[in-house]
Amino acid sequence: MRGQVRKLVAGMALLACAASARAEGGTLVIVGGGLSDDNAAVLTALLDARPADAPRIAIIPAASGEPQASADAFAATLQRHGAKGEDIVTIPLALGDDPGTPDVDESTWRDNAADADAIAAIEGAGAIWFTGGDQSRITSLLLTRKGEDTPMLAAIRRRLAAGAVVGGTSAGAAIMSGAMITQGDSLGALIGEEAGEPLGLARGLGFLPGALVDQHFGERARLGRLAVALTDERQPFRMGLGIDEDTAIIVKPAAGSAQVAGSGYVTLLDARTARRTAGKRTGIAALALGLAGPGDRIELADLRIVPAPFRKLTIGREYVDRPLPDGGGMAYGAQDLATVAGEGLIDNAAAKAVERHSFAGTRGVTYRFVQSASTRGWWGRDGDSRAHYTIDGVAFAIAPITVEIRKVTD
Repeated sequence: MRGQVRKLVAGMALLACAASARAEGGTLVIVGGGLSDDNAAVLTALLDARPADAPRIAIIPAASGEPQASADAFAATLQRHGAKGEDIVTIPLALGDDPGTPDVDESTWRDNAADADAIAAIEGAGAIWFTGGDQSRITSLLLTRKGEDTPMLAAIRRRLAAGAVVGGTSAGAAIMSGAMITQGDSLGALIGEEAGEPLGLARGLGFLPGALVDQHFGERARLGRLAVALTDERQPFRMGLGIDEDTAIIVKPAAGSAQVAGSGYVTLLDARTARRTAGKRTGIAALALGLAGPGDRIELADLRIVPAPFRKLTIGREYVDRPLPDGGGMAYGAQDLATVAGEGLIDNAAAKAVERHSFAGTRGVTYRFVQSASTRGWWGRDGDSRAHYTIDGVAFAIAPITVEIRKVTD
């Protein structure tokens, strides 16, 4: 077992290093899923990142169970944002047939990662887009059984190195890092499969060097899942990017930085000094957490956040001055990370620590967020009057707890 783990780690590290060396020229647009048709900030960024001499957009619907329909829907969205229909091409790559398209048999697309015409379409593209679905479908089609690049994947890497933009949403985001989260929820990862779906890890495509990507992040409460993944010996990455829905990081690998665009947040989790307890009752200490909103810049080498200029410091001019009670559950409002770590901590003069509890049956975990000397926070509204926090340097830990619930009888 240890030998298998070492081989998997080595394979992921080599893939990440190779991808980093080849990704100097282009741009990555990595979306956390749920991309709105009217999200001009993200869609325009994708279109504008194309080289001037390469307007073609290649859509790869390999992750989808409805590949042709998925590609057609995204093509229509792109055209509403200024793309020309003649510049958009669907790359026929899929695992199985979609019964909803009787005039197209997508099962014949299975082996097209070596097809000369499909590869030629990639070679001429200025933008390459992966739709959502199941990320394991993408890797199974673009990596050989030995874990090597297929001709199509090699062509995508060449285009990225030459200056093209490679992007994706949901499953198309999960594949971006050298390691890839394939399944799991936070309680399943932290407590065990009796509480939820356990964590699954596999090899990704490694377009983004140095960090592990998670998607649908805030909407599916995946902070615990990412913390477990970052401290798992099966994969080498210790810095994570959790991307909310309808939100993107726009990455320039050559510059080592990323810009946040869209409507939500990107959660930054640094586990380089983290300590994880062994056994079924997982606890993780010494994590560092940040939160970047639209307009913020992320320095990828150390996950340092440069806030958008319209955000102002909260510490010293806090909005809240009363401690919020610890709690959890459906009757307890404002459980999203931005509110807990923002209004509850860095924008709260009465708090230096905040805890939130989650459980399944009698077993649970406590999330503890602590404001330290290095913690910084900002808040502000953008030109569309959307308010977001920027948070940097919050100490974060997860501790196992036992829960006893008694009904009041008198």
